Amino acid sequence: MRNMVRKKRLKVLIYALQIIYVLSENNLIDHRHIGQNETVNASMKILFDLNAEYVVSSELNNSMSIKEFLNEATEFEQNELLPNDYLKNNDTNISILDTTNNDFVQKFEHISISSNELKDNQILSEDILMTCNEEDRKNVQNLTIDLVATEWIFLSWEPPCDNITSELFYTIDICLDSNQLCFSRNRTIVKDTQYNATDLEPCNNYTFIVKAIDKDLNSTGVIVTGATSSNITEIGDIQKLVAHTASSTIKLSWKSPGDYPTCVNHYLVAQCLKNICNNASITTEEYISSNLEPCEEYFFIIKAVSINNKQSNGVDITLKTNSPIIHWEPPEIGAKCIKYYRVTIDPQPKTEQVTGINVTISDLYACTPYCIYINAVDEDNNDGEMITIDTRTASTVSKSPILNMKEPIVTTHDIMLSWKIEKGNSNCTLTSLKAMCNATMTNGHGYEVKNGEAEVHIDSHIQDEYFTNSIIKNVSPFTTYICWAYVLNEAGNSELSKLISVTTSEDIPSAPFLNVTNITYSQFIFVWEPPSYLAGNLHEFELVFEGEICFYMPDWCKPVTLKTIKHFNGSTFIFEYLNATAFTYYTAKIKARTSAGWGSYNNDLVLFKTPAGVPGMVSNFSYSIVNNENNKNVLNTILTWGIPCSLNGILEYFNVFVDGIRTNYEPHSFTLQFLSNDVKNDTVITNLKELKAEYNYIIKVVTKVQGVQDFGIPAFKNISYPAGIPPQPDEDYIKSITIDPASARRTTTTATLLLPLFPNTNGDIIYYSIIVSRMNYNIPSSIRFNMTNNTNHILWPNISSWKEAMLQDFTIPYQATRLCWNPYPNSVADYGDMEAVKYTLGENTNCKEISSNTNKRIYCNGPLKPNTWYHVRMRAFTRGGYSDSTTFLIKTNAEIDIVLVSGVVFGILFLGILSTIMLLFRKCSIRAILRRFLHSDMSGSPVPTPFSKKKFITHCQQFIDNPGKLSNEFQLLQTLSIDLQMPTNTACLQANKKKNRYSDILPYDFSRVKLEVIENDPNTDYINASFIKGYSGENEYIACQGPKEETTFDFWRMIEQYDINVIVMLTELVEKDKEKCHQYFPTIRETFKYENLTIKCISELDYRSYTQRTLVLQKENKKRNITHLHFKQWPDHDVPEDFEPIIHFCQIVHRNVTGNKGYIVIHCSAGIGRTGTLIAIDIILQHLRDNKKLDVFGTVYRLRRDRINMVQKEVGKSKIFYININYVLINYISTDSDRITRKNRRDSLWKNKEKYRIKLFYSRFNF
Repeated sequence: MRNMVRKKRLKVLIYALQIIYVLSENNLIDHRHIGQNETVNASMKILFDLNAEYVVSSELNNSMSIKEFLNEATEFEQNELLPNDYLKNNDTNISILDTTNNDFVQKFEHISISSNELKDNQILSEDILMTCNEEDRKNVQNLTIDLVATEWIFLSWEPPCDNITSELFYTIDICLDSNQLCFSRNRTIVKDTQYNATDLEPCNNYTFIVKAIDKDLNSTGVIVTGATSSNITEIGDIQKLVAHTASSTIKLSWKSPGDYPTCVNHYLVAQCLKNICNNASITTEEYISSNLEPCEEYFFIIKAVSINNKQSNGVDITLKTNSPIIHWEPPEIGAKCIKYYRVTIDPQPKTEQVTGINVTISDLYACTPYCIYINAVDEDNNDGEMITIDTRTASTVSKSPILNMKEPIVTTHDIMLSWKIEKGNSNCTLTSLKAMCNATMTNGHGYEVKNGEAEVHIDSHIQDEYFTNSIIKNVSPFTTYICWAYVLNEAGNSELSKLISVTTSEDIPSAPFLNVTNITYSQFIFVWEPPSYLAGNLHEFELVFEGEICFYMPDWCKPVTLKTIKHFNGSTFIFEYLNATAFTYYTAKIKARTSAGWGSYNNDLVLFKTPAGVPGMVSNFSYSIVNNENNKNVLNTILTWGIPCSLNGILEYFNVFVDGIRTNYEPHSFTLQFLSNDVKNDTVITNLKELKAEYNYIIKVVTKVQGVQDFGIPAFKNISYPAGIPPQPDEDYIKSITIDPASARRTTTTATLLLPLFPNTNGDIIYYSIIVSRMNYNIPSSIRFNMTNNTNHILWPNISSWKEAMLQDFTIPYQATRLCWNPYPNSVADYGDMEAVKYTLGENTNCKEISSNTNKRIYCNGPLKPNTWYHVRMRAFTRGGYSDSTTFLIKTNAEIDIVLVSGVVFGILFLGILSTIMLLFRKCSIRAILRRFLHSDMSGSPVPTPFSKKKFITHCQQFIDNPGKLSNEFQLLQTLSIDLQMPTNTACLQANKKKNRYSDILPYDFSRVKLEVIENDPNTDYINASFIKGYSGENEYIACQGPKEETTFDFWRMIEQYDINVIVMLTELVEKDKEKCHQYFPTIRETFKYENLTIKCISELDYRSYTQRTLVLQKENKKRNITHLHFKQWPDHDVPEDFEPIIHFCQIVHRNVTGNKGYIVIHCSAGIGRTGTLIAIDIILQHLRDNKKLDVFGTVYRLRRDRINMVQKEVGKSKIFYININYVLINYISTDSDRITRKNRRDSLWKNKEKYRIKLFYSRFNF
């Protein structure tokens, strides 16, 4: 450890020297003469690329010589020292920053360097003290802006030094620089040192102040400044445009746009007179145009331009300068007697009286001679001498033409416009109309954009109106034009017509350029470019490709047509075809369509070949199991298959994999290979011989083609191989069970012997039969024989019965056992290392009588003849045949009297039965059994039955009088709940154990909530939560544990997956200094982000007993609101002091649930105690609502079917009882005569309120 510290200190020293070297090279240190004992003190902030794990504040002094320092670092590895030319070769890794910038700053403060020790990159001998100053300990470090967008800025920082392991809270103050407006956003974050400031305005500068908040810290805050992006997509138009006109000037003023006003860089003003326009770029919100012509109309358009050069649509206005006036001088004599002047105009009769010496004459006709008469009229209305002026109005331009059609007529290259020309107040001679179209934009490419114009002669003798058409030819297709027209007369050009936006028609496109890439045996990718000539909106592509297979295909295969036509929208330029055929030649072509129609296909077809690929399944695969021609008891297994219809290459060989299994037997597997020369007429036929009996075989045939490593798609056949003929038992085994006939137990008509059990090698032995005959008449048989026919009826080989053999003096073999006899378990004797059938022949004395009463063949074990030798064989049956064992010899005795023996046996049995009955009567067992049988509904069951509301008070009074009764009832519930416990295998998996808050509270497998699997990891579907059935009998609730920090994302995945709208929380985050639940929800104005889920709190209402929050859950673009109800007055493992708040809380829950379908998520800490109690209350109150009997015990018992230990303690269950007490008291007897009784009952309960912590309330329930 000490050596490590020395190395660190030496590293920091070298870094400090190099930094000082850079500072001196850049003239950042004051170069003064440094004497032998003089020091240079430098205090700076630097950013450099070092792998230091902490912020360094170093002080260099002369307290240690360089020799002493180097002696301390003798174990420093050579490769850890920086080379002398590090700074020269790596100067990009160090940058000197402004001292006011706090981003990623490390401080080297109070560096004192002795001048005589700072020469030629020598290592200083000063000791370096790696300590944090007071500012570093209480302020965050390396505050920086990582990401910036138009409406958000992402910040990150590091904790204060020496507090890396502490859990701190941080506050972020955001200040808008334009008005110094600051607002606080408090975030509670554990080990989280980043923040995304959202809802900001684009193009604005913001200042962020981050403070670390802790009881031991007094942070002054760290500041960083940043601006939101100006990369907006559009900017709004100016507002409130105001104009002031005079005869030669026009003044315009406006307000900045409503949208993103701070993003305006300048304004663009266009001023047009006739067909001449001037542009001006200004930064103010006012424009003055001077030196204008009187009586002229000027067209203005003002556009706002953003910082990123986005222009608004523009606001236009047309203004006209004022008219001129006529001015004269008053008479030299009598001017003061003039009352007014009379001004008369002829030939357009118009008279005006004016008191001044000028008048404005308007509405005259241009190019027209006029005579103006002016009379002075005195106060007596006498006319003075008239002045006559003959004049002619000046020529003026005509009115602008008017478009005389709703929409212009356009083609690909022509634009036709219809115009109306009005003569107006002008007699000037008209000459022509000139129309012009200038291109403003085109969305196409591959052609030259052309402007166009057309001039049309005008009849100069028009009266009032004139109509004409102008056709502008040779314009570009799919191009937007601004068209206008003006009229020419003797005064010149008229004002421009209104601007008309015209878009020419689309044209058919050229063929796209097509290419194919990533060619494999099963897929390829087509990539194409837009048509080189595209004059229109690209709507659709048509891709046609055809294939011709190059591999061999048998005649029985269906011919393959490999022609595909695909259509794609105009924005698609790539197509991955995943169903390609291997070993095939393909040709491809493509064409495009615009609104004008389809273009042509590409002239040069795209040709390519797919490589050989994995072949398909073999064709006509079949098998048959037939008898061998030479031995009918032997089977042959014949396999037949053909060449695959999808060979996908050149055939190399076939592999046949045979895999058989049978329970309790070794697997049977082998592989065969068949080369291409084994194929005859496109088919392979092979004989697998006889396989092992009753094995389940999977026979797989695969194809291998040249040049492909993998086998083709396998063809499978599942074969349940039939059973064979049972093999003979082992000879030593036969010898060991053979009994000497003289030693065997026998009578005159019976004989006992041991018979062998057959091995199951050739199939399970399903039946046995015993074949008996007189000695030398029992011939063995062994044959393959199907035990069932097509209708599954059992078939049995022909064998004589006892009756038939008896008539032949047992000279023919007969079957002594019934049909389908199996000796197990009654007739099999276990002798330790072997088993044998122990059977007594001749026991059935009724065989003769049974056989005589029917004409059918009856197999029975009839009596043997006395003193006779017999041969006996054991016959074993499999499902596919039977086989006889070797013969066993027996002999019966001579006849004897058995009456005496029978009497003794029955006497013993009678005495035994009588003794047993007497003992039962003495112990009263029989009487108890009979009474229980006759009175099955008798009382005494400890399980409480449901009760009505009227009996509820009495029931609760019993708990008050006898407190132990409630504990006993709960203990009974605990005992009965043991039988309800179900498997919890998923919760016990190693990967899921850490997700459980308590190791003994685990969800059952059948009722657990399953999450969607993430990235094929099966363990990601687990959360400690259970579905709970409600009042309806269906799943209505999800009871879960309080989320842990590592399961918070799983919790929100559950909320999103099951569309939860209401979350009920019944615990505090920390209770009695123990964490009960991680804070999985944000508080007001906070936003939590988990993977692709974002949760934001938009409202928080804090009431006395609970808090209601509205959370917004967002996944991608989908948002929805979730109500979070947090009850705060319920202590862990206890009941509330006051029950009224929890009943009110139940009402709040129901009010939020009403109208919201789906589950309610309820959790406390473990998810069983408080959670189970609230669910039980909810269910029981619904019983009360519907006037049903109350079954508190049964309700809790049913909850425990779905989740372990629901309602954990007696206090939880007692709470259910006492809340319902209040409900009954409210809704109990409503008549006046019963009020006293009701009051007495209530007072009785109040006497025990301290003991049982009951506080009754009176409020109504609304459900």
